Amino acid sequence: MPNVIVVPETEEFNIHVSHENIVWITKNLGTPHLEEHDARYLAPFWISEPYGVTRIYHILDVRDADNTTELTLGNSFVLPQPWTDLGQRRRFEYVDLNRLGFVEAWPGMLVPFN
Repeated sequence: MPNVIVVPETEEFNIHVSHENIVWITKNLGTPHLEEHDARYLAPFWISEPYGVTRIYHILDVRDADNTTELTLGNSFVLPQPWTDLGQRRRFEYVDLNRLGFVEAWPGMLVPFN
């Protein structure tokens, strides 16, 4: 079962995620190991309003930059209600896709899981 990397985000990065389809993870907070964790999807956890995860994005590409890991995002899937069950808000973590209410129909396509 694929996992989702949940990345805490502040309001200042909203346009980068929603319009440019990019998320940066600073290496000061760790380097993501997506293959090791089978993390094919990313969920921004907004620490301002609306609080929590509201969408899950398919990860299309990962690129190492100087002090960040840059993730390019593809299809997105809206959660029926925000998910707020993050363990902590200062660092990314991996979450099973089912915990967010979805299953993978095929790579890049999610369907709700009841």
